[in-house]
Amino acid sequence: MIRHLIKRLLGVSRTEDKWDGLDGPSYTLTNLGRPAVFLIPSHKLRTPMGEDTVEHYLHDYLMEHYGAFTTTTVPYFGFWRNGRGKVDYDECRRYEVSFVGKERIPELLEVLAKICEVIGEDCFYIKAGQYTSLMYPRKPS
Repeated sequence: MIRHLIKRLLGVSRTEDKWDGLDGPSYTLTNLGRPAVFLIPSHKLRTPMGEDTVEHYLHDYLMEHYGAFTTTTVPYFGFWRNGRGKVDYDECRRYEVSFVGKERIPELLEVLAKICEVIGEDCFYIKAGQYTSLMYPRKPS
């Protein structure tokens, strides 16, 4: 019963559950889908966003819309070429959230684009499933 409620909360249908049929006598599994991984500069998580910080805004959003996420305080260092071709790097916090269905990716990207603008980043590194991209927020016209 609880497993099915969690599946409904996370948007998992039985037809998409790759773990279906692998429950054992002493455990059950709840499919969370494929992971999306993204990096945000650690020092910018304290940036004000509305009445909160970017970190609290993001954590609240991920819990409300995905029901679970992971993050690490172990530093990740991102290296990339900016829009001017210059190599940049920063100490980043790595986030991972899982969901079923690629139709949920744009929703996450909209929130990340908003955060990207607020903290003044050119782009974010994001990996969804097996695909990786740099996400650049559109500039208002």
